[in-house]
Amino acid sequence: MANDFTLSVVAPDHSVVEEQVVSVVAPGAEGYFGVMAGHVPLIASLKPGILEYLDAHNQRHYIYAGGGFAEVTATRVTILADEAAKAKDIDVAEAERRLDDARNVLRGGLGSVDTEHAVLELDRAIARLRAARLSDR
Repeated sequence: MANDFTLSVVAPDHSVVEEQVVSVVAPGAEGYFGVMAGHVPLIASLKPGILEYLDAHNQRHYIYAGGGFAEVTATRVTILADEAAKAKDIDVAEAERRLDDARNVLRGGLGSVDTEHAVLELDRAIARLRAARLSDR
């Protein structure tokens, strides 16, 4: 099909998705950006957020991406994520625990991360929870 292209999302320890898609919306560091077949080449850094894509059957899917990089060509989008998971696979209880931990650190309490990393962990936890809620739709 001329209007589709390959989406590949990989995290350091596993491949999250590899399939033909019609469109992708990714959380760029400068804001969300969209990609369709034939897009001009692009390399972009990603912030923690939700990657949304429309598959070849017009079904919408969501992936949590914890930052990383995107490489876009006319026929492929490759996401190299710091961490990633399909929205339906997110452990909500674990995401809420990590959110509470980050909030506690930012309030001056103890936690499993230092203050410097708590802001990033807060962004990641919020994105995880948003993605998980989208998968329930």
